Amino acid sequence: MPELPEVQTVVSQIAEKLKGKQVKGLWSDWQKRIHPSFPIFVKRVKGSHILGTRRFGKHIVIDFDNEYSIVVHLKMTGHFLIKNKTNRNSKAFTEDPVNRYIHHILTFIDDTTLEFSDMRKFGWMQVVETRVVEDLPSIASLGVDALSERFTVSSLQKIIEKRKKKTIGEVLLEQNVIAGIGNIYRSEALFLAHILPWRLTETLSLDEQKELVSAVKKVLRQALRLGGMSDGDFRDTDGKEGRFQETRYVYGRADDSCKKCGTIIVRKKLGQRSAFFCPQCQH
Repeated sequence: MPELPEVQTVVSQIAEKLKGKQVKGLWSDWQKRIHPSFPIFVKRVKGSHILGTRRFGKHIVIDFDNEYSIVVHLKMTGHFLIKNKTNRNSKAFTEDPVNRYIHHILTFIDDTTLEFSDMRKFGWMQVVETRVVEDLPSIASLGVDALSERFTVSSLQKIIEKRKKKTIGEVLLEQNVIAGIGNIYRSEALFLAHILPWRLTETLSLDEQKELVSAVKKVLRQALRLGGMSDGDFRDTDGKEGRFQETRYVYGRADDSCKKCGTIIVRKKLGQRSAFFCPQCQH
């Protein structure tokens, strides 16, 4: 599932490429994921111009000049592609099979298209009044954003105080506590902070808490610079893979040697997800 860096990459690219463009229409062959309904969606966005984009956790928000907004969640395999007359036949779009599962197409007056490719078809789009975006249950319930200035050692301490008997690996994935972190960056941040995923939060020292907050922000910012990670289906709006996978330390590297100490990386189930760690570097 795309995490904060992948979603922010898309949010930034949509703003850069589509701001000011006017919507001509919408096509969809999977209308059950268009809310509140396909006809209402089209009625509310057709003829409007894009003002800008925002991100809330893993949600994408596209704001229009008619006081409506599109809220999107990419879910497991969704990603947006932006096509125009100069790049429509590029190899990334025509030869990469991941980019061929197009189920929704938003067309603009100049025939640029914003296309939603989603192999598993779990992603959704919803149109709402802009004023109520932050009141939507899936957004209102989000915790502090992992890259915001509000995510500090102090805020982590407050989180730990209420979850003393939970593992830090589980807490980092709770979107209603800390928004934006998924399995990839959970494993990478804990490695950088030298903390084992199954440590109870109450066992973390103040120095470890400081290291963890710093590590979370460091790994997310690095992933942003590299356009996210494409170990599976994620592509940016040009249809290209991110490059974070080239730099990762532990995620997806079970049975490989640790890049820092040479110890074999281990994969272990934590809750319903797999955690990757180095038993030598992490404690």
